[in-house]
Amino acid sequence: MRWIYALSLLFVVSGCLMNGCITGMQNPAATQPVTMVDLATTQPLYWLEKPAEATVSSADFDRMWKACEQTARNFLFTLDREDYRSGELTTLPLVSAQWFEPWRPDVQTWHDREESSIATIRRTIYFNFTRNPDDSYTVAPRVIVERASITERRITAVVNYTDLFNTTKDPNDAQKGTLESDQNFIIPPRYFYILGRDPAFEKVLAQEIRRQMESR
Repeated sequence: MRWIYALSLLFVVSGCLMNGCITGMQNPAATQPVTMVDLATTQPLYWLEKPAEATVSSADFDRMWKACEQTARNFLFTLDREDYRSGELTTLPLVSAQWFEPWRPDVQTWHDREESSIATIRRTIYFNFTRNPDDSYTVAPRVIVERASITERRITAVVNYTDLFNTTKDPNDAQKGTLESDQNFIIPPRYFYILGRDPAFEKVLAQEIRRQMESR
């Protein structure tokens, strides 16, 4: 009877192994490089045109504008562009808080805090004001999230280890012999690329704008 149990166990193990192995192409996307993405997603306009997670409306434009300014300052952002005519208020990019900076309120979820702790992540706030048919105004806060990338460099000797994180723009540092350089495209030594939007932070910003308006 033992050989029957052994044979049954063999069939069970064989079935598990067969189900856990990839025997063919499962997804055509797996054959594409990870860098093959829609170029539109690399532009801020693509993300800014998506619907807002939260909005705030008021009949007093100046009051709402000042509330947005104070909201940005409360979250430690520095104001950048203030265009009353087009209704655009933006901030300078701010490197996001890491795990040892619990006093900074710009990161709302544990996942985002972990991500900003293992990589250089920055956020930029865009306040977009629109006029409604009833002559009231609506502001929609949008947050663009970006991640820093540093071009890899080969180190040929121990004495050259300091050049690993050297991001100075030296003509001698231009890449040579790569696909990009052959196409006259030189990758900068340090740049940021867009990850997307931060819906959780956008909702918090809208709540803070309402609180600022009620306190004025």
